[in-house]
Amino acid sequence: MVLRKVRGGAVGIALVLALAGCSGEGKGEASGGGTGGGGEKAAAGPFTSSQVAQAIPGKLAAPKGWTGRTPQVQEGSEMQEFCQLKGSWNCAGLTAVATTQHSKLDSNGEVDVDFQLLAYDSVDSAKVGLKTVVAHHHEKNPAAIKPLTIDVGADETDAYAKEETTVAALRVGTVVALVYGDHLPKDQDLRSFATMQVQRITTVAAGKNPDA
Repeated sequence: MVLRKVRGGAVGIALVLALAGCSGEGKGEASGGGTGGGGEKAAAGPFTSSQVAQAIPGKLAAPKGWTGRTPQVQEGSEMQEFCQLKGSWNCAGLTAVATTQHSKLDSNGEVDVDFQLLAYDSVDSAKVGLKTVVAHHHEKNPAAIKPLTIDVGADETDAYAKEETTVAALRVGTVVALVYGDHLPKDQDLRSFATMQVQRITTVAAGKNPDA
């Protein structure tokens, strides 16, 4: 697996990103996209637990027809214990964690998408954090993994499909974002939720409320 970094450009996370394609073609490389990056500068400083709580998509951020849950935010010893239990995260330099889920019912049953945010004390710690998660993702039945190329404006991206599950591991500055979709519909796919998550991180980093 290859983590491809985005170079140059300001934070070009405009609506046009939502029109970018999502494909499993190519050489199996994960892509951070073209010139959509910029989180390196926008979120270069460590996020506080309050910022993490704002950045993760809560109830107000749930798309029409979806139900969002109240995010769970952890820091300190509670967070470290949770991180150790996960076993797939790099806990060194971790300052705050947030998790939540959006779900809805359709003709095929319940559809859901899980969000996890890992805030680190530096960009370097976040880079290691992303590599750790990606390595864990790809070590389990790698033959079943279909790499996806999505452009959502993150500094680094690794995305793939595995049966009915689609996953995006993203880094925006000092924040690692994980998006897990299960049976997502074509009109609300992994790319759209990952784009929303990146937008929220950069908005919070700019000192604004993404739900305003």
